[in-house]
Amino acid sequence: MRRPLLLAAMCLVLVMGVLLHLGIFDRVPKGQISAETLTAGQSLTFAGQVYQKDSEKLYFQSVHIISSAGISQPAIPCKDNFICVPEQGTDVPLGSVVTVTGTFQPFSPATNPGEFDSREYYRTLGIGGRVKNAVPLAQGESFWRIREGLYRLRALLKERLENVLPEKEAAVMCALMLGDKEDLDPGLKELYQRNGILHILSISSLHITMIGMTVYRLLRRCRIPVGPAALAGCALLFLYGMMTEFSVSACRAIGMYLLRMTAKMLGRTYDMPTAMGVTAAVLVVKNPYYLRHTGFLLSFASMLGIGAVYPAMGYDGGKKSVRQRIMEPVLSGVSITLATLPVQLWFYYQTPSYSVLLNILVLPFMKVLMAAGFLALIPGLGFCGWAVRLILQGYGTLCGLFDCFPFHTWNPGKPRLWQVIAYYLVLAAAVWEIRRLRDRKREGRPGRGHLKRIKDGIAASPRKWKYQAGIAACLMALLLDPVIFAWRPPAKNRLLFLDVGQGDGILVSTASGEHYLFDGGSSSRTQVGKYVLLPCLRYYGIQKLDAVILSHPDADHVNGALELLAMKGESGIRIRQLVLPELSEKGQEDMLGRLGQFMEEEDWDDGIPVGYLSAGEGFLCGGAEFVCLHPESGWKGMEPNAYSICLYGRFTGPKGEREFDFLMTGDVEGGGEDALLTELSRRGIQGISILKVAHHGSGNSTSVKLLEQAAPALSVISCGRNNRYGHPHQELLERLEDTGCTTITTSETGAVSVTSEQGTLRVETFR
Repeated sequence: MRRPLLLAAMCLVLVMGVLLHLGIFDRVPKGQISAETLTAGQSLTFAGQVYQKDSEKLYFQSVHIISSAGISQPAIPCKDNFICVPEQGTDVPLGSVVTVTGTFQPFSPATNPGEFDSREYYRTLGIGGRVKNAVPLAQGESFWRIREGLYRLRALLKERLENVLPEKEAAVMCALMLGDKEDLDPGLKELYQRNGILHILSISSLHITMIGMTVYRLLRRCRIPVGPAALAGCALLFLYGMMTEFSVSACRAIGMYLLRMTAKMLGRTYDMPTAMGVTAAVLVVKNPYYLRHTGFLLSFASMLGIGAVYPAMGYDGGKKSVRQRIMEPVLSGVSITLATLPVQLWFYYQTPSYSVLLNILVLPFMKVLMAAGFLALIPGLGFCGWAVRLILQGYGTLCGLFDCFPFHTWNPGKPRLWQVIAYYLVLAAAVWEIRRLRDRKREGRPGRGHLKRIKDGIAASPRKWKYQAGIAACLMALLLDPVIFAWRPPAKNRLLFLDVGQGDGILVSTASGEHYLFDGGSSSRTQVGKYVLLPCLRYYGIQKLDAVILSHPDADHVNGALELLAMKGESGIRIRQLVLPELSEKGQEDMLGRLGQFMEEEDWDDGIPVGYLSAGEGFLCGGAEFVCLHPESGWKGMEPNAYSICLYGRFTGPKGEREFDFLMTGDVEGGGEDALLTELSRRGIQGISILKVAHHGSGNSTSVKLLEQAAPALSVISCGRNNRYGHPHQELLERLEDTGCTTITTSETGAVSVTSEQGTLRVETFR
């Protein structure tokens, strides 16, 4: 066995992964409590040790709950760490034991497809909740002097960077060199992420190599023995990691460097795959939840690309020509992309198409950028900041240029588990076969045909064409491997009621591949377009909305959809049409006036056509039929709720059989509901499958007459948890119960997906 230590480390990681999947690490040790037992908004007093901090927050470990909900009790240890937001600043030394009182707030779980799961993310960091409006009650005298000193040193270095660089460039260098991302411009971060170079803002192997190896080589030039020189480099890196708060990528890089120096001191050969495996095992044993951490998986997948895939993509020994040296960064970039692609798609559902090319242009300047940044920290050398500004401005220009390229982003949606497994199996098989072919070539094993040619008196020369054909086939398999993720299951008719809080947002998808967004807004959640609608579309691999239909111009129905429209090309979503209710001239002016201010602020004028819909109008697409039931053309009412678009839809299967139908009602009430009821009766529409209950479950809408006419099998109410309106109202719930239909509320279940299987409704909730 060539790498027994690597095999043992990987087996340990696998065991930890199985135990994590079985929920072993979710169990609360005897005598402790979990943050999940605490409720939102309750008063809490606890004591804990500050292990990390920034300008706004303190991070506590070894937490002991002293009282909860105002009830005193013996101090009970909590298995989770806490984030504390104090009212009077964070000037508390690291390592201090502090008693704090405040209001507990849990992290929000994801309640929609594709939505960022705050609770799961912080769980991977061992943090169970946050305490707001915190007031310190007592503070111990002892603290960590070294770590506090390093924290203050980082603050001084940050201040130095802010003095010699413009604000935006200083924030980038603070993230790049000090691990401080507090002041990073959100727009710049999104720009880097959109183009696949966000990784340059993390502490990585480049930092570790530059710092550690520079110190080691300088000491060796001074004739310091290997052992002390290696220990000095390791000690400096450990302090640097402590100062930058030991991010996952920094832990990986420092761990591998320590093993490299250990090999030097012991006179052993350094093996990168073994070092990577051992480092991964140590981190996973320390925190098993790292196996669900995006940064951990991307960091080690990148090293897998360099350590395993790149040797197969690169050249087979010998002195490299100029052409080969030029191709080296290209092949290393392709190798990293191939290794990290499944992780990228699993968590982000898309990947930049030109990231390899952009990284080829960006990475060669990283050493210069780092060197200039470190030199600028030295008093008297602040002029080196001009190089930092020039390089970072160049990065921004390149990202802006690549943003304009066609097919900028590939968005196949979240892959299935079998696709990830199949992808890595093909990747491993191709890499293994290339190495086998090269080993056979290196050993010069003669085949049967070779021996026959010797017997026939033919010159003995290996069949190069077989070797080259085999290598070419394997490389082709590597490059075509991502096609696995392009496969998508057949489209189906689906209604998806999103949990947007106090608002509405329904995604309608047809078996023929069309997608429509009916409303999309919230009065209780901010930037619902960016954080709910867009991630959901990316999750399903949707790159085009055939129409965005806004029932009426209230903010809780339109602000997220208009936000999506304002993103334009940045979202990667193409919107073919915006549809509004057709009203009288005065009503039209009022409605457009409500929408116009937002459109003007966002400079919304990108050629998306605007259409108007009134009763009797509709459209067909594949096996789906849609018809508007309200408002009638030229509706004169000025109340937005009354003129809400009411859309009836019917899905049919591939053989023309009826699957299910639905009725979207916006916030319709009063005279608008009377007109809807009349249209339902005139068309003989009754016994519908799904009713989107109007006005978030208000008692003033969805009357008994409407329910008797529609007679829904399933009613869905979209509203926010603990909303200030008290939705859904009890009288409405009683009316729905009397009707005999099943009622689902998004505030309780999260997003609701409705499809049909063999004539039966299939309802799935996300929470």
